[in-house]
Amino acid sequence: KCCHFQEKNLDIHVEDVRIRAILSSYRKRIPVTEGYVEVKDGGKWKQICNAEWNEFNSRVICGMFGFPGERKFNARVYKMFARRRKPTYWDFSVNCTGTEAHLSNCKLGQILAMKSNETCAGGMPVVVSCVPGRAFAPAPMTGYRKAFRQEQPLVRLRGGAIVGEGRVEVMKNGEWGTICDDHWNLLSATVVCRELGFGSAKEALSGGQLGQGMGPVHMNEVKCSGFEKSITECPFNKEALGCSHEEDAAVRCNVPAMGFEQRLRLRGGRNPFEGRVEVLMERNGSLVWGTVCSEGWGTMEAMVVCRQLGLGFASSAFQETWYWPGEVSADGVVMSGVRCSGTEMSLSHCLHHGPHLSCPRGGGRNSAGVSCSETAPDLVLNPQVVEQTTYMEDRLMFMLQCAYEENCLASNSDQTPANAYRRLLRFSSQIHNNGQSDFKPKAAKHLWVWHDCHRHYHSMEVFTTYDLFSLNGTKVAEGHKASFCLEDSECDEGIEKKYECANFGEQGITVGCWDTYRHDIDCQWVDITDVKPGDYIFQIVINPNYEVPESDYTNNITKCRCRYDGHRVWMYSCHNDGSLSSETEMMYPGLLNNQVTHR
Repeated sequence: KCCHFQEKNLDIHVEDVRIRAILSSYRKRIPVTEGYVEVKDGGKWKQICNAEWNEFNSRVICGMFGFPGERKFNARVYKMFARRRKPTYWDFSVNCTGTEAHLSNCKLGQILAMKSNETCAGGMPVVVSCVPGRAFAPAPMTGYRKAFRQEQPLVRLRGGAIVGEGRVEVMKNGEWGTICDDHWNLLSATVVCRELGFGSAKEALSGGQLGQGMGPVHMNEVKCSGFEKSITECPFNKEALGCSHEEDAAVRCNVPAMGFEQRLRLRGGRNPFEGRVEVLMERNGSLVWGTVCSEGWGTMEAMVVCRQLGLGFASSAFQETWYWPGEVSADGVVMSGVRCSGTEMSLSHCLHHGPHLSCPRGGGRNSAGVSCSETAPDLVLNPQVVEQTTYMEDRLMFMLQCAYEENCLASNSDQTPANAYRRLLRFSSQIHNNGQSDFKPKAAKHLWVWHDCHRHYHSMEVFTTYDLFSLNGTKVAEGHKASFCLEDSECDEGIEKKYECANFGEQGITVGCWDTYRHDIDCQWVDITDVKPGDYIFQIVINPNYEVPESDYTNNITKCRCRYDGHRVWMYSCHNDGSLSSETEMMYPGLLNNQVTHR
């Protein structure tokens, strides 16, 4: 599994490598950050002699195990330990340059002299002490973690299923953008990983493999040496000519082994990607397996389960699992009231009732279940289209009868005479699927609803919400929840349309396609009849109830500045949430405390 060294006339295989905690203060900590470096050779764990060891070797070992850097340690204690317990040394030393992503990329050092079984004259076993990233600091360091001041990062990962993977995005001139994959390699990917508090890179991915970004392409032909503190310090070509988001670079980083996946399992499914969720919890002093109460169980909770098991994204969350017989001994509910924000690494990090269980429905057949998938869609609204298509229309009430029945007007419109006008703020929505799999409605075909206004079936009753807020975040126009028929209006070059609303056709949005709801369609508006002139913020949210799992929900909100003088309307500065720096977002006061949060 580990390393294969091939040099000159040597062909050495090592089965595994580990950091073994020696001091009692480190033995209970997860992750293990300090201890002997040991290699498994011929079925036996052996230590490495420190005679030729250097900090570059330590840097590579720490990177392999998911740590961004190494630090000094108290050598005296380890010397005493080595005297008390005779080490068994490996016959070789290693020689790394410090930029390798894995020990197997290092060269073998010299064979150590075998003098009367003393293979490490005057030396001792190699010890490394690694610095964990902030998210992985072991329990005793939590106070220390709080002391960090959260600064605006210059790099982030988006669209990855598990912690430490995703499309690389960099901040430039207050706007997030992507990196073009020309010359993208493990050296540059490792700089990104270490900068974000992970270890070295396992993979440098190209071709938009972890989904396509929006906005500018900030960097191209990045060439890092491997020792830079940030990807922004690496030489690169500012010209990104010919680079499209189809060439967005991504990374998979080494992350510390936290053991989260051992405290959770799926049982009873037809394949390893689905089943009833069973968790290992402490009950009356012993660890027992049991089920999770399904009350309130949804997409966000399922996302955390799939991430914890390393199975990718959630594709469905189930509140009944009678068709998946789990382990009979694990039928009892051991966890209830679970509420996740969706970013947690483990289900135990989510809010839950703790030892005070409350589950009126009971476990067994009503336990929570999930199905996972390696890929997911990612819907993003095109903010420029909203800006370019906005206008106002005064429309007679008798022409709005259909829309009134579908609740697309303000609630006081029932007092409006048939020959009076309603004032409508109209715009187009163009929704792209930039993910890795098609976006399909949750509801089965027989549950779709016929809409007379649009003359077709709607597969999602709440697909988007449209709202108008004052600058301090108060809702001023009753927006409405728009239901949609999902189809491919247009696609990128070389991609064929799959979904069509007409004739009760299949609904969805294909990867690389977009669904356009034009400004002249009924309900594609906000009723602003009673809005006073002034400055406002217009907000669109896609998939607001997280009905369908996506790889990234942070880009589902679009905000615009809106000025209305009683006669005309201006829509400007439209952007997707998370596309600008936090300083720029401050120009949208009131909306920071008005974020769309889970339930």
